[in-house]
Amino acid sequence: GTIHTKNVCVSILGGIQPARLSGYLYGAMRGNDNDGLVQRLQLAVYPDVPPAAPLVDEPPNFIERDRAFKVIDKLADADFLQFGAIPSEESDGIPFLRFSDDAQPLFYRWSDALNVKLRQEDDEIVIEHLGKYRSLMPSLALIFHLCDIVDGGPSGPVSADATQKAVFWCEYLEQHARRIYGLVTNINQRAAARLAKRIKNRDLPDPFTVRDVYRKHWALLDDKEVVQGACDELVSLGWVREYRTENPIGRPRLAEYDINPRVWQ
Repeated sequence: GTIHTKNVCVSILGGIQPARLSGYLYGAMRGNDNDGLVQRLQLAVYPDVPPAAPLVDEPPNFIERDRAFKVIDKLADADFLQFGAIPSEESDGIPFLRFSDDAQPLFYRWSDALNVKLRQEDDEIVIEHLGKYRSLMPSLALIFHLCDIVDGGPSGPVSADATQKAVFWCEYLEQHARRIYGLVTNINQRAAARLAKRIKNRDLPDPFTVRDVYRKHWALLDDKEVVQGACDELVSLGWVREYRTENPIGRPRLAEYDINPRVWQ
């Protein structure tokens, strides 16, 4: 049968390897497989690998842990009308909070700056991603404000402090988003590095063709155009030499690539 739920919110939490993500992003950026999913992962981050550090053996901060759990527990059962929310006259009936008088100008300035940034941006997928910040920023501001309320702060409209935190978070998340999409904006160089590693490991015949590579279905090297770009990069670097011969019926054969023997020295 049919189950009707008034309000649905789906959250996804997890991780993914950059190599796996690159192939998906490449399809999305070419428009062929752009289903709009990755642009909705607004809290995505791509942190640096932490440096080596000595093992720390000490008890966790139970006071702050319990404080965080209490905030989450109170929000789960909160009556937002008691927090100063305004009853909604819409069909969904969800109460809402507005920005405070000193927070509203912060949002306007941030929104104006975002619109300028979107007009100056070149990458379509980045435009799609940052365009969703129009709802991300006020959503974060509301979350921060509600956390402050249940942690002992004043009720009422969304504060300027929570709004400024949301602005900082959007700046932080934008840096990570650009780093994530950067996995494929220099796709040829990254693919060339992968192909060079395969060549050094003697995973390919000598000579080899583009088809020899993408039929292996290696990560980031399973697309014909990407492999061709990687080969062109390695030709320019002297790793391989391209040549073509004609077959007996006069049609050109596929380009073949001789491997420079110096790569194994």
